[in-house]
Amino acid sequence: MTRTRQLMMRLLLAAWLWPTAIGAFAAAPTLSGQVSRVTDGDSLWLSPAEAAPPVEVRLLGIDAPEICQAWGSEARQALVELVLHQQVTVKTSGRDTYGRTLGTVYLDTLNVNKKMVQEGHAWSTRYKYDRGPYVADERMAKALSRGLNRDGGAVMPKDFRRSHGPCTSEDAAPAQVPSALAPVAAVAGDGRRCDGRTRCSQMRSCDEATWFLKHCPGVQMDGNHDGVPCERQWCRP
Repeated sequence: MTRTRQLMMRLLLAAWLWPTAIGAFAAAPTLSGQVSRVTDGDSLWLSPAEAAPPVEVRLLGIDAPEICQAWGSEARQALVELVLHQQVTVKTSGRDTYGRTLGTVYLDTLNVNKKMVQEGHAWSTRYKYDRGPYVADERMAKALSRGLNRDGGAVMPKDFRRSHGPCTSEDAAPAQVPSALAPVAAVAGDGRRCDGRTRCSQMRSCDEATWFLKHCPGVQMDGNHDGVPCERQWCRP
């Protein structure tokens, strides 16, 4: 067999195998199981249907507020109400720098990643040359003043981290399914009242956080128990 004939045979073999190779790369692996925990508005823990260890999933293509910034707890609660204890399917796409599985979460046919952006609980992730896969949904949510767009001036997570640093453990407790909270009467002479808010992300100032810490039950704003709440967010030394 001449060298030219050998080369032609190799080219024909490569052309025959190429569609098979493309299909292997295109078919991303999937995970199925029950959501056992929601960490924040764009990450959760999945207990696979098989007897396998839980998997931490980072929702691909979206960026929700940090848990200690404005709308962070609301974004997490929105994801809780969508998927906590539900059976979901995740189309995976590798891992991020923290080792979390990247993927698109589906509740039946509902694209949960897309839904979070549509309802104003997350942004479409910015990449180097574009504004991410859900930019049209993000623009619609902004136009309709949904979620974090209601009051204007929402700060993207990367900008928040740059100016405030990472969130602390005092804000990292897992979200719970909402329960009824009976309002407590306002303190005499003060318009404030214990209205069920318990976290730094729900406060608007150091003064407000200090008042809640002193007067309201179940407050989780003093992780080191030094009597000063929200030291990374509001009451900085």
